[in-house]
Amino acid sequence: MPFNSANKVAITGVAHSKLGRRQERPIGALAVDACLAAIADAGLTVKDIDGVATFPQTTGPGVGPEPGVSSAPFPWMTEGLGIEELNWWGNGGGNISTAIGYGIDAIATGRCNNVLVWRAMYQPRSGAFGSGTRNTAADAAARPAPRASMGQQFTAPYGFGDAPSGFAPAYMRYMKQYGAKRHHMAAYTVELRKNANKNPNSVFYDQPMSYEDYMNCRMICDPLCLFDCDMPVDGAAAIILQRADLAEAGPQKPAYITALGSGSYDWRTIPPEQWRYASSGNIGRTLWSSTYMKPTDMDGAMFYDGFSPDVYWWVEGMRFCKFGEGFEFIQDGRIAIEGGELPINTFGGQVSEGRLHGIGHWVEGVKQTQGRADDKPGDGARQIKNVNNILVCTGMLGHGNGVILSTEPR
Repeated sequence: MPFNSANKVAITGVAHSKLGRRQERPIGALAVDACLAAIADAGLTVKDIDGVATFPQTTGPGVGPEPGVSSAPFPWMTEGLGIEELNWWGNGGGNISTAIGYGIDAIATGRCNNVLVWRAMYQPRSGAFGSGTRNTAADAAARPAPRASMGQQFTAPYGFGDAPSGFAPAYMRYMKQYGAKRHHMAAYTVELRKNANKNPNSVFYDQPMSYEDYMNCRMICDPLCLFDCDMPVDGAAAIILQRADLAEAGPQKPAYITALGSGSYDWRTIPPEQWRYASSGNIGRTLWSSTYMKPTDMDGAMFYDGFSPDVYWWVEGMRFCKFGEGFEFIQDGRIAIEGGELPINTFGGQVSEGRLHGIGHWVEGVKQTQGRADDKPGDGARQIKNVNNILVCTGMLGHGNGVILSTEPR
């Protein structure tokens, strides 16, 4: 179905809080920091915000049990920000990009004018997630045994109880099916670390990584090594969605949303060989059908990378190459900022900037579209030259959305 909201919505303001491992400041304060900064970046005030969206609202990844301390839910945030009146609010189901998609629809259908979207991530300080206890034998004995429900009841007893153990077989199968090797992935992880070294927000900002570092890294779940996994952090980021005709009066150049696609599935209920078709494939199918543009019209791409092999499924599912050719597509500098045919995750991605569950990709996509990705120019250029269209796709383990951000209406 064609996207009927093209050019009706733009992203105008973006911001990060400080990102770091187990920060002392509470998550609510970090989320407020990011939201206020994004509002100011768009040239707005809190009173201008008439819509809000986030994910998740209560339980989910990156959410602790204490509002304001280890989570940033709607009631706490609206009060903490001083928002007095809202015309619309939405909770994305499955991924922050879903919340963003709902916000786009809300503006395009006239329900509100300025939507604030945030994603806050909390990492447990010790022990089991949200337990607040140390991980000792006594603590473990006092906690109830974990329960496996829905599709996990058929996988958890065999060792597939978490994301790495679920992704590793899919990655291994891809390698065996198409002939990819671990050294092919180094083209992605090493390039992204270079990008992170140009990004002051990155947790690996001052930590270079070589090809040898990657190849000698310890395994988490073969063939996934430590550097193939996203980096857990405490922090938050926020974006401002705005009615396009209003966005033109702001201090930043609007990043127009000119195409949108979506896809959904439960990764625990389908065979690994179908993953690349079920999420990225559906987003690609619906996105390209909503626009006259083609993959070759993209000047860069921000692809969700909970694990580095995601990049293979994205470039294939989004039709930059055929299935089974993704590992070859990213070689020889094709994804590099300087001289690359398709620069990917120019901010370092989640594997090097830090895991904000996808919203960091949206922040970077907007910055690249607005021509202001060089946060600290003296540390090296991160801005892609001559940008017209940036592709942003997030959501690999559930419902997700992809958009084209453009410098002008298309």
